[in-house]
Amino acid sequence: MVDNSGLLSNVLYQTDPELYLTIDGVNSWKTGIKKRGDRVAKYRRYERGDHDSNLTEQMRKMLRLSAERELEDFNVNYCRIVIDKMVSRLKVSEVTTSDEEQDNYINELLARNNWASQQSQYYRAAIRDGDSYVMIDPATLKWVTQPAYDGFSGVVVIYTPMEDKPIWACKLWSESDTEDLAQDDPSASVGMRLAVYQPDRITYWKGIINTTEAIRDGDELAWYGDIPIVHFVNLADNYTRYGESEIRAALPLQDVLNRTLHSMVMASEFSAFKIAWSIGMELDKSGITPGAVLNLVLQDSDGNTVSDMTTEQIEFLRAVRVGEFSESDISQYTNQLAEITKHISQNTQTPIYGVSSVGSAMSGDALKQLEIGFIGKIKRFKSENITTGRRLVELSAWLQNIFNVTGLGSAPELDNIDVNWSEPEIIDTKSAIESILAIREKAPGLFDDDFIRQRIGAILGLSQAQIREEGDKAMDSANMYFDQLTGAAGNVAVV
Repeated sequence: MVDNSGLLSNVLYQTDPELYLTIDGVNSWKTGIKKRGDRVAKYRRYERGDHDSNLTEQMRKMLRLSAERELEDFNVNYCRIVIDKMVSRLKVSEVTTSDEEQDNYINELLARNNWASQQSQYYRAAIRDGDSYVMIDPATLKWVTQPAYDGFSGVVVIYTPMEDKPIWACKLWSESDTEDLAQDDPSASVGMRLAVYQPDRITYWKGIINTTEAIRDGDELAWYGDIPIVHFVNLADNYTRYGESEIRAALPLQDVLNRTLHSMVMASEFSAFKIAWSIGMELDKSGITPGAVLNLVLQDSDGNTVSDMTTEQIEFLRAVRVGEFSESDISQYTNQLAEITKHISQNTQTPIYGVSSVGSAMSGDALKQLEIGFIGKIKRFKSENITTGRRLVELSAWLQNIFNVTGLGSAPELDNIDVNWSEPEIIDTKSAIESILAIREKAPGLFDDDFIRQRIGAILGLSQAQIREEGDKAMDSANMYFDQLTGAAGNVAVV
């Protein structure tokens, strides 16, 4: 099995001995990242359907699985559903400030990095692995998604105890696309590259997989203060800077589900249908078809029927038996599959529609109730990462001014940045707007028109710039109407 934790530990010792002695004096940090790397690799396998089936050779034959089959993917994969459903409800609709110039800069920055489509990659990686990293290229201000360390490659980051800023980070990758070779043959000589980021410099290293010696490679690059890495996290807590996968709690149940599925298929293959048997005679291998007649006769060597039988032949015929094994009930397996699926849904707070405790069709209100826990964990993820989008924009602006990125000019001072997430609930737009308008009609002085416009615009999915534009248009129309009533010069018309 591949283990590159030794390379990471060694390069930490060479770049920051004091930090190394603080966190890895007895290889505790090295052991920790190895465990996390192994878990991350497993989460990724389970998401794509490569589960630990632990099938014996006899079970593979009974399930008619060829020995050459590469992936153990004979399963019902709910891990991907848990991840997909959560990612589908997460979206930052807008990053905005109270200043139009700042908003224009942020919108250009988001468009240049294709934020509308790329952001789901950041969330998916964090939900699946627990952690996801975005690295900012200071030369182009491009945001590059970086995977968490999985035992072979990825990013490892160390944070200060008091701040959510990295003080040391290492990016580890292979010189070529040889990860599969390394997994199959850990003794293969596969070269690895490492880039270490510190607040004052970037250094480059190289090594070989499954070794512990990293060698300096290339020149050092001077740095200016902040490591250009932003961290997206899932299930953050107060005792570690690392997150946890959303599917970790589902893995044991997923294994039980697969085991039950295998047992059900084997049972159905051998006992779901009647099987004919015989003693003393040979049945046609194609089976007994409906309406067929079984004739039991003795024939001589020439194929003629023997009518004058001896005592031994008569006794033989009396011993002949024909019958069938009855089919067995496999509902115990199907019921168990439904129960395990229900437990996966409850344990991960993921509504899997069609699986309910009452076993019947659910109303719209019941479906909303089913999503309460699911919406709760969506809001939890948003609160964990609401500062991450702000940090991504602020760090990009800082790098743009420090490195004088060609063709982009200087970035404005950014303040009061708001990260607006889309609502995760399924909203009845018509009813929501009608409720707001009803409040305005019954209590016209309760809320300002700008507030009501903001609420309705948010429901319609309008950006802050679009809402402000529509507000200006409404104000212009109101002024024009007032001018018509009072006259162009502002005098009150006399009737």
